[in-house]
Amino acid sequence: MSNSNESISTQKVLQCVTFPPRGFSLGCFGKGATPWIYSVPTIESQILIMYVVTQLFHIPLKRLGFPKLASEIFAGLILGSTLLGRYKRYQETLFPLPSQSILGALSTFGYLLFLFLSGVKMDTSMTRKIGRRALVIGVLNHIVPLVTGMITIFALSSSFFQEGVSPLSPHIEVITIARTSFPVISFLLKDLGLLNSELGRLALSSALISDLFGLTITATGVLVVIGARNTVERAIEDAVLLIVFIIVVICVIRPLMIWVVKRTPEGRPVKDLYILLIVLAVLLSGIFSDWLEQTVLIGPLIFGLAVPEGPPLGSTLVDKLDPFASGFLLPIFVSLMSLRTNIFAINPSSSYTFANIVLICVASISKILACLLPMLYCKMPFNDAAAISLIMSTRGVVDLATYSFLRDTKIINQASFAFMVLATVFTAIFVQIMVRWLYDPSRKYAGYQRRNLMNSNNKLPILVCIHNQDNTAAILRLLEKSNPTRDFPIVANVLHLIELRGRASSVFISHQVQTKAISDVSYSENVILAFQGYERNNYGVVTIQAFTAISPRNLMHEDICTLALDVLASIIILPFHRKWAVDGSVEVEDHILRSLNSSVLERAPCSVGILVDRGQLRRSNSVRSSENVYSVAILFLGGNDDEEALTFAKRMAISGTISLTVIWLISKQDTDQVIDLDIIGDWKHSRSGWENVQYIEHHLNEATETALLVRSLVDDYDLIITGRRNNTHSPLTAGLEEWSEIPELGVIGDMLASKDLKTRASVLVIQQQQTAL
Repeated sequence: MSNSNESISTQKVLQCVTFPPRGFSLGCFGKGATPWIYSVPTIESQILIMYVVTQLFHIPLKRLGFPKLASEIFAGLILGSTLLGRYKRYQETLFPLPSQSILGALSTFGYLLFLFLSGVKMDTSMTRKIGRRALVIGVLNHIVPLVTGMITIFALSSSFFQEGVSPLSPHIEVITIARTSFPVISFLLKDLGLLNSELGRLALSSALISDLFGLTITATGVLVVIGARNTVERAIEDAVLLIVFIIVVICVIRPLMIWVVKRTPEGRPVKDLYILLIVLAVLLSGIFSDWLEQTVLIGPLIFGLAVPEGPPLGSTLVDKLDPFASGFLLPIFVSLMSLRTNIFAINPSSSYTFANIVLICVASISKILACLLPMLYCKMPFNDAAAISLIMSTRGVVDLATYSFLRDTKIINQASFAFMVLATVFTAIFVQIMVRWLYDPSRKYAGYQRRNLMNSNNKLPILVCIHNQDNTAAILRLLEKSNPTRDFPIVANVLHLIELRGRASSVFISHQVQTKAISDVSYSENVILAFQGYERNNYGVVTIQAFTAISPRNLMHEDICTLALDVLASIIILPFHRKWAVDGSVEVEDHILRSLNSSVLERAPCSVGILVDRGQLRRSNSVRSSENVYSVAILFLGGNDDEEALTFAKRMAISGTISLTVIWLISKQDTDQVIDLDIIGDWKHSRSGWENVQYIEHHLNEATETALLVRSLVDDYDLIITGRRNNTHSPLTAGLEEWSEIPELGVIGDMLASKDLKTRASVLVIQQQQTAL
């Protein structure tokens, strides 16, 4: 088998090709010439075939929890020398050598941009505030497999130094296995939805330490090889130039990047000229690092670290370049590397094969144990410790690129390269499946005590979420009308949510603890000042605690629910996903925000309220709303959610500064309202002396009458409170669920938030805690 492979390889090397290859075919004017002799149609066909085969694998495999990287590798193995590439006619037609070279160069350029953007996304300031656990994991995760791997090589030296294998090959394999890549860990956590979880933050911090440590060792190793192959003077010269390059990046490039940020007005895009100059500088950094005999890719990575992460510059670079680099070129890069992998180069009966298997197993297991044992010693739960150990041992595109570079430079042979590719795909699959099984971030939200309004004491801990300045005004208005007193104070925890853009790791900031914040937090300044002003105006009855969370929008519910758990909140107030214009029409409808609200409703460790704000609309001419007193109504049908809404309305009415109307909708057909009658009766009796509270009962027959009544009330009040009535059924709402457009508001809330209603009445829909055990 090995002889046949060598003959095929020799035949490919001796194949005659034309450079530069012919580009475009003449189409119908080509007089019957096949389009495959032209490079552009051939490359287009190759890209199309690779994407189609990748999707054919990915569609079924993603249901099993396989990462997309596995599908890209499988596609390359099918199309490459492992399977179809063994047929000469197929090879010469669809994947001839010239087109492979062109496509390889193009995809390598994509990988270069990917590494640059990885540097842009890295928050190097994390190294100044990394905890002891992350530091221990990051260092041990690299050193332990390195040491155990070298011991294994020494024990099996007779097996490794055979069959024409380079003496450096096993040592380089150990170095690559020991390394933990920050971009790979970030990709994995993003796929798993764990970027802003406690485990994800610990893994990213540890990966940053391990990756920087590994880069230092790799660069040093390359300089040692240069000294061995050339002269010591050449190695020293390259080392000095590399240090000078790093100094220039820190002292010259970084200040220039900060200057660009300062020159860009807030809320305005970065000029295209700056983006173009940065991309050209990235290419120059690659040329310079190649001249230093380092890999061409280390320069762009270091250059990327000089770019301030986040908006406006970092986010602009990521938004403009990442879809092309990571979304289009990077999958081609992975498939091309596996396309050049020949699994049949592995000889199962060879002692070298056995030694390789032992080396990979020993280094990988020791890498896992290096994380697992310290975390167990720190009293971390076994499932969490095992999950982070597996995350820190995963491999991905950065590792594949390293193996390809080592093979191209003849440091490892084809058999070792095939081994490492198979180990990479197996590790990526195993880690992703096992981590999903071991770690469920939502399990911590299931509490053992009731955290809702009905079970809270006089002090009300509340969590309010802010996405933009419009939310600030609406939330402040609600807090103000809640009328806190010294006997019934409010502790408002304000969480400003900012979308993660231009950085790899999510950020959570407590403004009570961290006085020096990162650049994105400047967007929180107006929000914080507004709430601090409200606290000063209500000194002694309102306490404000401000937080900022920077995370992907699809994962913001983790930050919300975790903070609610930490501050022992009784209720979370979320802004509605619609924004109305002054004339009553819908100005903005944010579907991602709607999805976020639904996720919070499912997982929240306390009660949840969704605030539909119409306060900025023109005031109606109704009798109630024309008065100076703020008018509030509570629609009560019965059930846990309505009881929770009634409790919130009671707190608002305590001070007597608002007008509260309790509207009880009673079904003439429902005989199961005895409990609700007791609740209303007791509350009615205890508040009988309150002049600002009145009660209205409506006896209805069916859902149609309910809808007509609700619509007739909307112009009479400034705020209408109702329960979501989740999983609660009543004859008064039967059939209305089928017409509901927004199920997260419930049937009544959906009617009150309808686009068809031209009213200024805001709506607060409350759901009682669902996650208590």
